[in-house]
Amino acid sequence: MIVEGTHVFAGRPEAVWDLLLDPTVIAKAMPGTRELVREGPDRYRGRMQISIGPITAAEFALQITLADLEPPRRFVMHVDGTGRFGFTRGAAEVTLAPEGEGTAMGYRADLQVGGKIAGVGQRLLDMVSRAMLRSGLDALGAELSARLAEDR
Repeated sequence: MIVEGTHVFAGRPEAVWDLLLDPTVIAKAMPGTRELVREGPDRYRGRMQISIGPITAAEFALQITLADLEPPRRFVMHVDGTGRFGFTRGAAEVTLAPEGEGTAMGYRADLQVGGKIAGVGQRLLDMVSRAMLRSGLDALGAELSARLAEDR
């Protein structure tokens, strides 16, 4: 499943970059995340719980690895989640570019889902992934606004 798009944040690329690498913020941006801990400069470990159709409260062990970092312009995020209802894995390329007073973030993710959770159907998975993405972008925008207000 491919998920791609752009989103404009009201902050400079350096501020958005810092936000995107903060485990507390990443957890807020990934709905259902119960825990996310930085294990190294480019690695995170955590747990998340999601519900998709008839599968409720599916818990996943989560591993996130960052690669190809070019601060504050781009990085690739590799995500690997496993649980008793299946797995999800994928990679997302994230790019940041100045746009007026803000930052345009481009993203393109290629995600794979397997196991029982994949049995709920592609259309439902697409709907849930897009809703989670919208929620995550809203959370990132709110966190950035709060941080920029604190800096004033």
